[in-house]
Amino acid sequence: MKNKYDKQFEDFVRENVSKYKLEDLRTLVQDKFNLTLSKEALRRYISGHCNEKYADYNKQKAPKNVIKCDIGTERMSDNGIVVKIAQPNCWKLKHRLMYEKYHNCELNSNDCVIFLNQNRNDFSKENLKKISFQEFMYLHNCGTFSNNPDLTKLGLLSAQLQIKAKEKI
Repeated sequence: MKNKYDKQFEDFVRENVSKYKLEDLRTLVQDKFNLTLSKEALRRYISGHCNEKYADYNKQKAPKNVIKCDIGTERMSDNGIVVKIAQPNCWKLKHRLMYEKYHNCELNSNDCVIFLNQNRNDFSKENLKKISFQEFMYLHNCGTFSNNPDLTKLGLLSAQLQIKAKEKI
């Protein structure tokens, strides 16, 4: 899932999440960032991006049969293999982690990492390619992904050309 919030918003929520009740934090966010968020939307954001719970978090609501996993645990998800990177429940796609490791960089929310040969179990440096979300959507919509890495690269060049052409118009 792409992160639509900016760094200032993320830092503010992380700093204040354990200090305020959920409704109070929602009011602060609305006032400071002029964002209208429902309690549920803020609750989902906090559960996916913060290591702490809001002040009025009800631990009784958490299911009792949840299996706790150690950091580094891998599991399958709908989007591929995910790796637990922090407690209590912070997971990241393995191919994004591997790309960041290989290239010593941090990916932002607009960056997509694709498998050039479409093998989602091949995490080699040569098989992982960073592209923009716009390029990814072009490749997806035009069906130019291929099991042949060279054809996928060719499709990517075509996508970049189309995007540049639309920018000029």
